[in-house]
Amino acid sequence: MARPQLPSLNARIRMKKRTQLGLTPQATPSRGEIVEVHERPTPFAVEASPSEMLRVPVLAEGADPGKIAPSPLAIRDRLLVDRRLVADHAPERLFAYDVTLATMKHLRGVASPGDRIVFRRGGRAAPDRVCAVRTSEGIVLARVLFKGSALLLLPGEGERDFESVAVDGLKALPGVIAGTHVLLIRR
Repeated sequence: MARPQLPSLNARIRMKKRTQLGLTPQATPSRGEIVEVHERPTPFAVEASPSEMLRVPVLAEGADPGKIAPSPLAIRDRLLVDRRLVADHAPERLFAYDVTLATMKHLRGVASPGDRIVFRRGGRAAPDRVCAVRTSEGIVLARVLFKGSALLLLPGEGERDFESVAVDGLKALPGVIAGTHVLLIRR
């Protein structure tokens, strides 16, 4: 008695896929035939809502974003940002700066001229996060480290000198840090 010939592994996989797509062996399409496949939602799929675009104010170099809202004179542009990129942050707490050659002292290796950095008011300062720091010269963009009664502005790549801003304790830190970065947009 001869053994029945089983289809090859590839043929069985193709047959399984066709069955999952709702194609029966009789309804198998020929090579040139166009088949309409209806996508079935999977139970774990998340429905994506239409994206909401936010208009984030881009401030002039060194301009302070203020505690509640930036001065209208400080706003140089508006940046359209997809809401999903700044997920949990309230739109009214967001602001941005352009990275320029003059602001590169503390940003070398992190950002380049022409990039835009979106910040949120407040946030946790950490060496891996760019902060907008209030200094006597205005806002300075830098990675920071809190040490005792000083906020150290870390040098950028190739720089040697740290700068420091006096802080009257940990509770005064939110008054010195205007914002922490949420999004870096490279150009």
